[in-house]
Amino acid sequence: MGKKDDGSGATSGMIYVYDKELAWVPARLVSQDGDNAVVSIPTYADEAAILTDGGKGAKSWREEKISVKNYPGKQFPLQNIKGGKLVEVEDMVDLPFLHEAAILFNLKARHVQALPYTRTGDIIIAVNPYQWLTDIYTEKVQLKYANRLVWEASESDARRGIAPHVYETSALCYKGLAVDGMNQSILVSGESGAGKTETVKICMNHIAAVQRGTDADPKEKNMVVQRVVESNPLLEAFGNAKTRRNDNSSRFGKYIQLQFDRNEGGAGMGERVPPTKLAGSKCEVYLLEKSRIVGHEEKEGTFHVFYQICAAKEADKAAIWSGLKGTKPQSFKYVGAAGNRKIDGHSDGDHYYLTCDALSLIDIKGEKLMTLMRAITAVMQLGQLGFGPKFGDNEKGAVNTKNELSDLADLTGVPEKELELSMTERTMITRGETFKVPLKPPEAKDACDAFAKEIYAKTFLWLVREINAATCAEDNYTGERRSDFGTIGLLDIFGFESFPVNGFEQLCINYANEKLQQKFTRDIFQTVQEEYKFEGIALDDIRYDDNSDVLDLIEGRGGLLAMLNEECVRPKGNDREFVHKAANGNKNSKCLIKDRLMGPMDFGIQHYAGKVTYFAEGFIHRNQDNLPLDLKNAAKKSSNEIIANHLENEKMMKGDTAAPKMAQSGPRRGKSNIAGDTVWTKFRTQLNSLMKMLNETQSRYIRCVKPNTMKKPLVMQHMTTVEQLRCAGVVAAVTISRSAFPNRLDHRSCLERFKMLVKKKGKKDDGASDPKEAVIKLMSKALAPMKSKDGTEGFVVGKTRVYFRLGALEYLENERMKGWDKWALDIQRVTRGWLVRRKNSSRRMKKKAPSAVVIQCWFRCFLARRDLKRRKKLKKLKKKQNKKQNKAAIKIQAHVRTFLWIPKFKELLKEKKEKDGLKNKIKDLESAVREAEKARAKEVEEARHVAEAEMEEYRAKIKEELANDKEKQKKSAQQQTLIDESGKIIEYLRKENMKLRNQNETMRKDFKALKENNARLMEANQSASNSFTALNDHAKQLNVTNAKLIRNVEAYKTQLEKLKDDLKTRQAYYLAEAEARLAYQKTMAQIVGAIQDKCRDAQLVEDVVIMALECEAEAKSERAALEAASSKKKSSSSSKSSKTTKTAPVEEDLDSDSDSDSD
Repeated sequence: MGKKDDGSGATSGMIYVYDKELAWVPARLVSQDGDNAVVSIPTYADEAAILTDGGKGAKSWREEKISVKNYPGKQFPLQNIKGGKLVEVEDMVDLPFLHEAAILFNLKARHVQALPYTRTGDIIIAVNPYQWLTDIYTEKVQLKYANRLVWEASESDARRGIAPHVYETSALCYKGLAVDGMNQSILVSGESGAGKTETVKICMNHIAAVQRGTDADPKEKNMVVQRVVESNPLLEAFGNAKTRRNDNSSRFGKYIQLQFDRNEGGAGMGERVPPTKLAGSKCEVYLLEKSRIVGHEEKEGTFHVFYQICAAKEADKAAIWSGLKGTKPQSFKYVGAAGNRKIDGHSDGDHYYLTCDALSLIDIKGEKLMTLMRAITAVMQLGQLGFGPKFGDNEKGAVNTKNELSDLADLTGVPEKELELSMTERTMITRGETFKVPLKPPEAKDACDAFAKEIYAKTFLWLVREINAATCAEDNYTGERRSDFGTIGLLDIFGFESFPVNGFEQLCINYANEKLQQKFTRDIFQTVQEEYKFEGIALDDIRYDDNSDVLDLIEGRGGLLAMLNEECVRPKGNDREFVHKAANGNKNSKCLIKDRLMGPMDFGIQHYAGKVTYFAEGFIHRNQDNLPLDLKNAAKKSSNEIIANHLENEKMMKGDTAAPKMAQSGPRRGKSNIAGDTVWTKFRTQLNSLMKMLNETQSRYIRCVKPNTMKKPLVMQHMTTVEQLRCAGVVAAVTISRSAFPNRLDHRSCLERFKMLVKKKGKKDDGASDPKEAVIKLMSKALAPMKSKDGTEGFVVGKTRVYFRLGALEYLENERMKGWDKWALDIQRVTRGWLVRRKNSSRRMKKKAPSAVVIQCWFRCFLARRDLKRRKKLKKLKKKQNKKQNKAAIKIQAHVRTFLWIPKFKELLKEKKEKDGLKNKIKDLESAVREAEKARAKEVEEARHVAEAEMEEYRAKIKEELANDKEKQKKSAQQQTLIDESGKIIEYLRKENMKLRNQNETMRKDFKALKENNARLMEANQSASNSFTALNDHAKQLNVTNAKLIRNVEAYKTQLEKLKDDLKTRQAYYLAEAEARLAYQKTMAQIVGAIQDKCRDAQLVEDVVIMALECEAEAKSERAALEAASSKKKSSSSSKSSKTTKTAPVEEDLDSDSDSDSD
């Protein structure tokens, strides 16, 4: 502690210093003398307020004396700061100073802005934001990354210009598989609560979206894709549990292989990426935490499915088992109180029905679903059993909860007596005899717990097999491919663990992380090699620490694994003896830690992420974990299909068949069987298989980080984050990438930053012509004191960057600060001289001030009068100019208006003439109609007058005749009748004339309507002819498409023939290899016989016989596989022949369709 500082003192660099509680804090180097330095450290309100801001947000400053001996290269890590602000980057490879503190504060600066993803080369660091950031997971964002990284062509790195994202990793994996044809893998790691499982789901969903292509409808659902994506939550229900760190923590590791049908013929016309469709998936699981089944800490929970069953509706619980009615989680000892449990906003009851819906997708429903749920319920019921002394004898145990035992027997279908005996007695087999040994009550309870753990573990594996059967491409894909699918693997595995007390599970988990770290280190080393090759830098100086010594300690011939298995085989093997042997057998190993302060059951290992101390109590018991023969026999009598038939099935796929177990020649090999079946041996075999698969793929890494333990958004705790960065290998990756050259700058930045170190004479040259040459000249002069005795420079210049050796950049920064001091002195000297000169001149001016005022007054008057005259002239000129402009504008407007109105007037005149002509025509027609009507009226009137005159004459004649002759009176009466009738006829003719006029008017209207209909029919005829032309063009296009399809059918036939020939060649090769293996087997049998006859070492004879039996079993399995392949080939050849007979009429139909289309 030292004196107070306001942060404004002279400093020589912005640095980071180590803090016991906060890991790293920013500081300012005040002075340095050898290994001792004085630094000024800003004090902030809290940890969240600490930022690399040059101390702007600090409350105060304090000075401390610090030794630099504990810092790498005895140099403080420098801050990436420019203009008083942190240089925040998306890709931390671009940081000039890349070290642990720089990584921490760059991640923190992005985290507080809700930017969860940061890139470090090919590694994506995902910081859990503890909130769902909707805007970065939309379909639009998915499409953006797919287009940029997969579908669009790019000459440079396609990642430039887009923000880091896990979509980047998934899109590049899809591109690597589709374009390069190389299987891919994504390794997701991190501690519990860091977001590994969620990250894997995000990657899976994006890969499923990318494989649809650019033209597919996102709403269109593929059943295979739906099963693959929605089957993952099933494993969460059965394999996840609540822990102190995470409410939904995966308590197992899983490796999901997404299977793809890749078109090996390459991309089609107009395509850049070959079609690669998601065909299915396979899943493998590792190291389920079985100890959680029978017990857990108070604030933690067991697996979710137990709570879900207890929270189901009463009717559904009764359908599973009547004993579940009215039960709650606290009703079962293995489960315990649930508390207020909610995951993703859903209660346990909601999750139960979501789980059932997901199970129905993989065809687990009805009675099959009930079988699964009853197996899980049997596990809960086993926890209800209690054990005590039998008739007061503490050496013999018995079940003292008879009702619970009866309920368990009813649930499982195993007779009650046999169930009790299987847990309270142990069958021992010796040479020639078999006998029963009673178990003590604690041992019986252990047997019961082991039975529960085994049932749940094998039920979990049964579920994995069902998921794989429903999603694997070999059984469910409808495309042509049936094998050899391309894969993208997603590994979600437990991160490195170090607790106050570490047991057997932590040792297995950390062993797996050591294996993965070895691959990670080698991949990073390869990336650094590629970078140095591109830059043209020699690769001799790269150094990195390999963790092979730790792996040798764990899995070597005399390592911990071998000694633990040996202690498991030994009749009186115990944990204390295992620790003693491990310490003595590996005393020369630097990775094994055993000091006097440790207890007899403690040992430590120096892992890549740090020292971990293990407590070995229970190692032997947990490593064996074998189910006794009595419990296996009892389980086989169960009515539950899972318990009865799957307790010895370790496979992940339904189609996998275990190698047949050979009959043993005697009981003396029982120990080897025990050793071969240990948990660690099985896990190592699984892990080696996983590493083999991963080594055959191109791996990409996502490191998940848990920023704080409070699960608060936008808050980062320094120490927690730094420990995770170390455990995730991010710091190790930086160490490898910067082993030879810890710091780097691009050419321009180097020139701009350090050009002031060398004084130049003559013209200014900033290196614009050749930056590389300018950098070489500049650095050769600036770093001349750093040159070693053997002539090695302190820097290397690549194509685009300058690489600095350890301490070189720090030396340049110190020299730069000294240079700034010199420049500051020069600036101060010039400034002070200017200030003195200004002060003296002001004194002289004060003496001359009165005279100057008079001169200024007269001069200002002169300037004002001159300016007034100028303004008056300008005003007159403006008036004249405005008048001229107005007159000209009026003339222009007149001409323009005349010009614009002449055509309009002509149009109006023309229209008026046409209207007048039409009016005249109408008047002529009206006058003609009136004349015609007048003529008709005149004719009718004349006809009427003539008729009336004639009638008058007739009347006169009739009257004369009547007067003369009476007989003629009768005739006159008739004539009178005729006259009346003729009057009626005339009246009728008048009416008919009016009707004809009305009909004429109606016919005129009808004629006009007919004209309008005719015009409409003409327009309809024109549109019909256009439609006919379009249909004709479409028919021609269909003909062309049909022809292409026929050509594609022919191409596929030729490809099929080639595949047949290739299959025959491979089968012949496999048959020859199998025959050779049989010959080797016979030779091995002879060797074994000779060893058994002549060798006196019984253990060696036993090991050789076991190896021979394993080889023989493997040969038999290969022979069975070959026979199955030959039988499949025969059946497939017969089915293919029937298919070829069917393809001919299909082609004929295609031809007929094409002919009809062309017609």
